[in-house]
Amino acid sequence: MLFESVYTSAEKTPHHRDLDEKKKRERKRNLLVLILQYLRDEGYYESVQQLEKESRIPSHQYSVCDNIDLESILQDFESYYYVRLHKYPSICKKLEIQAEPKKKIKVTNDVKSSNCNLKKTIKEENIITDELAITVKAITPSNSIQYNKLNENLNIISDEEKLWKSLGSFEGFSKEWKDFAEIIAKEVIEKDLNVKWNDIIGLENAKNLLKESIVYPLKYPEFFKGLLTPWKGLLLFGPPGTGKTLLAKAVATECKTTFFNISASSVVSKWRGDSEKLIRVMFELARHQAPSTIFIDELDSLASKRDCPNEHEASRRLKSELLVQLDGILQGNDNVFFLTTSNLPWDLDYAILRRLEKRILVGLPDENARKEMLSIFLPKTISAKPLITADVSYDLLAQSFQGYSGADIKLTCKEAIMCALRPVFSKLEERKLTKKGQFDNIAVEPIQDNQVYEAVKRTKPTAANHVQRYKTWASEFASM
Repeated sequence: MLFESVYTSAEKTPHHRDLDEKKKRERKRNLLVLILQYLRDEGYYESVQQLEKESRIPSHQYSVCDNIDLESILQDFESYYYVRLHKYPSICKKLEIQAEPKKKIKVTNDVKSSNCNLKKTIKEENIITDELAITVKAITPSNSIQYNKLNENLNIISDEEKLWKSLGSFEGFSKEWKDFAEIIAKEVIEKDLNVKWNDIIGLENAKNLLKESIVYPLKYPEFFKGLLTPWKGLLLFGPPGTGKTLLAKAVATECKTTFFNISASSVVSKWRGDSEKLIRVMFELARHQAPSTIFIDELDSLASKRDCPNEHEASRRLKSELLVQLDGILQGNDNVFFLTTSNLPWDLDYAILRRLEKRILVGLPDENARKEMLSIFLPKTISAKPLITADVSYDLLAQSFQGYSGADIKLTCKEAIMCALRPVFSKLEERKLTKKGQFDNIAVEPIQDNQVYEAVKRTKPTAANHVQRYKTWASEFASM
């Protein structure tokens, strides 16, 4: 071992003082690196990011040695203390804090009418909470900016509650659970998908049911008690391209819940037993991060009928675990919602259908919806540079798109625009224009109805021949 020489402050030379300062800096850095590694091992990832930012110690520059960690250091200290003083040290103690009564905001309105003019006065009162000190002032046009800032301050606590909760705060935390939870956590959508309810044309019934299931229970929880618990399992079925996945994106954008975008690759493993564990951890993590929405696209790929004679044992175990976990969220009071879609609902297992309380048919758009889609995909001005315009009759064209899904209509409109641009491309190839700015004076003829009709002939609908099958299945199993 290395022993440091002990000097008094008078005996220390400038060189020795520099060595002591360097040793203190190294000790402080080592402590921070140990704490960072401990927080990372326990799953406190947001704390790790914040500590790295404040301490300016990037994780890629330092790493803890293999034979040491913060817990082993604490154990060594306890052993040394016990050997020396024959008792274990007290590392921390609980503080006794007297709970102060919460102070309410007192607002009084003295309304005095004089010549039909109302004067509102609101008494000012200082409110001191555990985390916030606020002064409420009279709401007038002159201090409306301060009122907006007050609203932002009041929402601080509610916004913090929506943050990703650390995995280390989960009661059943273990090394194996953490490994599976990290796999599922990668499927959580954190970015804003920017899909609003108004962006979805038609499908009013599906949007209303999604609001009743997810939005209203979170906004008005006092109404959803007892028998009136919200719908926990929803199935959106219908032809491809009708907007089922778009509805799920709107849920992720509008509902402000932790959105798990799960695919088959997320929960299927080649190792025996891992698939069932991933399913269980997925639902446990959703409860831990509640309110949460678990979205599985194309559920028939995971939960097909179990009466197939050649079905693998691993597939049966996965479906059984999924059924058990769905029963758990249906009977529990956790704000966990299960949203799924399927293009082949008749292939789903009957036990899965029973647990999907609402089964909603997302059909082909009607004439009004097709007209609105055409006005969006073929507006009067499609592009400014080069100038591309459209002069079409939306009412007449909407009738020719009978049997087309929303995705088919979008693809057909793209083909119509290309029909107008193909003559321009031929001229450009002859003139060999390649430099930027040479295309500004290029004239493109406005898109006419005949070009759209030509695009309709070239683009066939993908689900027109199967609509009746969906309607037949919906008449037997749908729950609108």
